[in-house]
Amino acid sequence: MQMGEENCAPTYTYEEGPIGPSHWPGLCTTGRMQAPIDIEHAEKLHINRLTINYQPADLDIINDCNQYRVLVKFPDNYWLTVGKKPYFLTELHFRAPGENAVQGKRPRMSVQFVHFSPEGVFLIIEVPVIAGKENAVIETLWEHIPDPGKENKVAGVKINANDLLPAERSFYRYPGSLTTPICNEVVQWYVMRNPIEMSEAQIAEYTKHYNNTARPLQPLNDRPVSERAQLKSSERARRRPQRFLV
Repeated sequence: MQMGEENCAPTYTYEEGPIGPSHWPGLCTTGRMQAPIDIEHAEKLHINRLTINYQPADLDIINDCNQYRVLVKFPDNYWLTVGKKPYFLTELHFRAPGENAVQGKRPRMSVQFVHFSPEGVFLIIEVPVIAGKENAVIETLWEHIPDPGKENKVAGVKINANDLLPAERSFYRYPGSLTTPICNEVVQWYVMRNPIEMSEAQIAEYTKHYNNTARPLQPLNDRPVSERAQLKSSERARRRPQRFLV
């Protein structure tokens, strides 16, 4: 069932020009904790793991032409915790290519899981996507993408966001910002070290809708980047992270 509709009149672009990335307003140009970044070094730490409590939800998918993305809404606020702190899943959306890089390499695509805390802090998990086998959940999503600016609530189809996370969930963590205007610096980023797979055909299908929708990489400005890992005490030292494989 087609639901809401909005006009396609984006206020920014990803191409350089009068409303391109170097002219985005507010903290986008003045902030010192901007995202995305290139993860070159990470401190291995015993930091809190993510405890994920997602549940199947009725499919509610939007072709968000004003922010250049396909978006899946989770209005029932399924949640995760970091330690004892809850964050509520509000949406997931896709970027092509993925936004955060590792050793200068961005993945072909990424899935970004957007969570919000009662205190007004965002937690975004970014999962890199590589080309591989066909993804059954993605196949379902792509079948129901509405026209630009439209929303599609699909009766009888449920999606579990868990199915778009890798089985092994080690991650990099850093403080940052939203990656679209006005780039508020209220985000804890969790970048998964391990990817999920989509087929080449599924990646190609998405890029028919949106491509080159990753903000340019931003300066780190001495921010701490940490990596969750179980370490022996003798191994607690900086180590160069692995590249994404494509």
